[in-house]
Amino acid sequence: MADRKKTVLVTGANGMLAANIIERLLHEGYAVVATLRRGRKYAGGTSGGLEVVEADFKDAEAMRPLMSRCGRVIHVAAMTSQSCPDYGQYRKVNAEATRMLAELAAGCGVERFVYVSTANTIGFGADETRPMAYPFSGSFYARSKREAEEYLLPLADRMDIVVVNPTFMIGKYGSEKGSNRVFSMVRKSPVLVCPSGGKNVIDVAEAARGMVMAMEGGRSGEKYLICGENYSYSELFRAIAGHFGLRRCFLPVPDFLLKAAGALGDLLARCGMKVEFTSVNMKILMIKNYYDTDKAFRDFGFRPRGLFGVRQNS
Repeated sequence: MADRKKTVLVTGANGMLAANIIERLLHEGYAVVATLRRGRKYAGGTSGGLEVVEADFKDAEAMRPLMSRCGRVIHVAAMTSQSCPDYGQYRKVNAEATRMLAELAAGCGVERFVYVSTANTIGFGADETRPMAYPFSGSFYARSKREAEEYLLPLADRMDIVVVNPTFMIGKYGSEKGSNRVFSMVRKSPVLVCPSGGKNVIDVAEAARGMVMAMEGGRSGEKYLICGENYSYSELFRAIAGHFGLRRCFLPVPDFLLKAAGALGDLLARCGMKVEFTSVNMKILMIKNYYDTDKAFRDFGFRPRGLFGVRQNS
């Protein structure tokens, strides 16, 4: 039987991020118990030291025997959709179930619980104490993640709690229907429409490396931005096109068109339709959603490589 202190429970193993975290943990010599819901498939490759279990993280009875074998937990699973009009569904999965899981972990003697949140619970910049900023304060997904953080951090007197706040992740094991669709869009579209804003982007393998480092060296009760490089949308599309050796036309889109699309999306959402082009989501495309990872570098030495393998300057 594997040493409990060297065994890590990872939820959400059907997803891109969890698969990269699992791969990193195995590389570092940990044993991994990975959970996913019935009917889902593990996103990564098979390897010794990995046990994949069908178990819903919202089911305490299914999770208890798994928790009792693991010294650490990295909770990745979440409801990530940007189109559901019901905040109650986000709260149930992202906040209430996370609270239950953390309480269960503490009761089972887990030493350290790492919660994967989002950078959007933090105001822009390099200060993890800055409050959430608009328009993310209007995002049901980000709000539910913040609600989970507000419960978890005070729990640090019972169990080590570390919150990691990644920015936008792309890369290995990603789906072209998910965050990797930016690659598909650049490859397939000769004309790329560029909103006026920008975002911080990190290679998911680097994000996973940073999260394992946070598990090992982060301070309990703290939040850590896990982020890469800041790009305007035009810069991001140009970087991807250049990487693939593609010639593309880049067309700026005026903010008023995004605002009009958002107003239409809000109307459709009020009619009960699931839409992604709400006013909040359109506003996100118009802001400079930029972050820095200074605290993670200070506390445990994390400095990510760039999207295409070039390490950022320290």
